Amino acid sequence: MAKFCTNCGQEIPDGNRACTNCGTLVDGGSPVTTTVNVNNVQNPTNGFAIAGFIISLVSLFCCGTLDWLGLIFSIIGLVKAKSLNGSGKGLAIAGIIISCIGLIILIIFFAIGGLASIFESYSSVPSVRY
Repeated sequence: MAKFCTNCGQEIPDGNRACTNCGTLVDGGSPVTTTVNVNNVQNPTNGFAIAGFIISLVSLFCCGTLDWLGLIFSIIGLVKAKSLNGSGKGLAIAGIIISCIGLIILIIFFAIGGLASIFESYSSVPSVRY
């Protein structure tokens, strides 16, 4: 014979000591209480910090063409980390540092290339034939 919960009216399967719907004990006791571990709640992820870090890292190995984009995403991720309880702060800082290093290297290469072309144009000496 099927049993029904005295609290909510749901059918209780044979062998169960409590209602699966509301937790009331079969013998008329009080509802079963459960505890929730608050420490298990995950922090939200910071997509801008992750994207900024990945873009700056990839750009470092791909001629530095996307360093400015990685820097922008990382700065947005760092600002957003304050509202996300610090989520992604480390990745954002790492992305900013890597992007800045890549931009500095890119600027140095352009400066050396520009100076080399200037010196090359001044050093062209006409050859003298005897």
